[in-house]
Amino acid sequence: MKTTKWIKACLLLAAGAFMSVQTFAQFKVVGYMPSWSGSVSAIQYSKLTHINYAFALPTYTGGLQPIENPSKLSSLVSSGHANGVKVLIAVGGWNNGDDGAFEALAANATYRTNFVNALVGFVNQYGLDGVDMDWEYPNDGASANNYLTLMTQLSNALHAQGKLLTAAVVGTGGSSILNGVFNVVDFLNLMAYDYNNYEHSTYSYASQSLAYWTGRGLPKSKAVLGVPFYARPSWNSYATLLNQGASPNSDYFGGDYYNGIPTIKSKTNLAFDNGGGIMMWELSQDVNNGNSLLSAIYQVKQERGGGNNPNPPAGLIQAENYTSMSGVQVEACTDTDGGSNVGYIESTDWMAYSNINFPTSGTYKVEYRVASQSTGGQLSLDLNSGSIVLGYLNVPVTGGWQTWTTISHNVNVATAGTYSVGIYAQSGGWNINWFRITKVSAAAKTVAATSVKPVLENQAAEKAPLLFPNPVATSLNLKGDFNQPGGIITIYDLNGKQVLNAKGGVSNISVDALPSGTYLLVYTKGEKKVTQKFVKR
Repeated sequence: MKTTKWIKACLLLAAGAFMSVQTFAQFKVVGYMPSWSGSVSAIQYSKLTHINYAFALPTYTGGLQPIENPSKLSSLVSSGHANGVKVLIAVGGWNNGDDGAFEALAANATYRTNFVNALVGFVNQYGLDGVDMDWEYPNDGASANNYLTLMTQLSNALHAQGKLLTAAVVGTGGSSILNGVFNVVDFLNLMAYDYNNYEHSTYSYASQSLAYWTGRGLPKSKAVLGVPFYARPSWNSYATLLNQGASPNSDYFGGDYYNGIPTIKSKTNLAFDNGGGIMMWELSQDVNNGNSLLSAIYQVKQERGGGNNPNPPAGLIQAENYTSMSGVQVEACTDTDGGSNVGYIESTDWMAYSNINFPTSGTYKVEYRVASQSTGGQLSLDLNSGSIVLGYLNVPVTGGWQTWTTISHNVNVATAGTYSVGIYAQSGGWNINWFRITKVSAAAKTVAATSVKPVLENQAAEKAPLLFPNPVATSLNLKGDFNQPGGIITIYDLNGKQVLNAKGGVSNISVDALPSGTYLLVYTKGEKKVTQKFVKR
């Protein structure tokens, strides 16, 4: 039984809004930060959604070797979270081609459990947002099966705490990464580089990499395209190349092949069209000026409408990308394009999403992708820790926790600006995959008003239960079906806008705050719907 109170939720929402200045848009921008190179203070946080600290290394019995530069990791977590960026620990890496510890621990049930427990403890110790598994080259056969078993166990442990699990995989030819892995990770970082010493990361190879993984069934939203910030065969960083005289607009210099700004932009557009994000190895190899490759990625993201403050606001937002929450859990999702959804939602649970921009005042359509096995429920949408409640919406029964439907309502934002948006469970029993915010044009509002109104009026019962007094000034009394438990009461104005909600079973509703006018009160319970007009004086 949940005991979370709305006042506590408001305080936590406010804290989340204060701590975060970035909305986690659907398009991911993931940068690796090595323990041995680069400054935490030099990172362009506003252009990233995730940072992976590289690397933690396992022992043969499932422990973790001491992390290199732990103070750097702590500083990265503090700076990342202060800028709304999620920080993960990357485990493994190339490690001179030695993956013997992974092979040993994954093959032994006790060692696997040791490893999972060690990672969960490490994540909690440093306040991390998850784990990026960099066992890059498991073998086919038993090794591949052990990898899947390990990833499944780790996924269950991390997702139970609302943490992420991602993995770095080869660009193509990854047969040892079995398809079952797709269901347990939040996304895969595709290492579409190091194909060979020359032309090691062409646009063509990037396209092949995305096609290979999505062709095997990896959802596009989980395919994060990797790009290099270094050259082959010299291994010089992009910053070093520029210092030597290379052009930021070329891909070749002095026998080295690299990705300049035009290629990075083309790959970012490719990732928008055929994937769910872009990743780079690694951040310290970039420059912090007008030739920055990360800035080139960010420019494309802004142009494609996936920026941190998109205009119009936010667009489609994955439910699991909350900035703060209470009571909910993230789980694997089988909806279109897969991914994760938020589930285990009970009454008074909530999720908050910071820094969502409403560029103009007026009406916005908000859609929610929801599922409910048997009970349905009700959600409300609010701004700034519940200080502004935009509206309520009933969640229907869909027949299964992964049987999805889209519901929507129009809400009015009185003042343009940037807000923390909250989704609150007035009553639980439902899952949510994503929600989408769209500005409604004046023409669309006119159509909605003329279409919703007749539908509601036509649902009025011929022998409607009594509402009294009618007209009413302050308190509306209910009889008959209207005060029967188990249903939901919704009051609409004659433009079809929800203005009040209550659970069935109450004998009166306060309407004192409603403006004078005519309203429709609708009682819904399963397939039953009863409607009656009343007048507020």
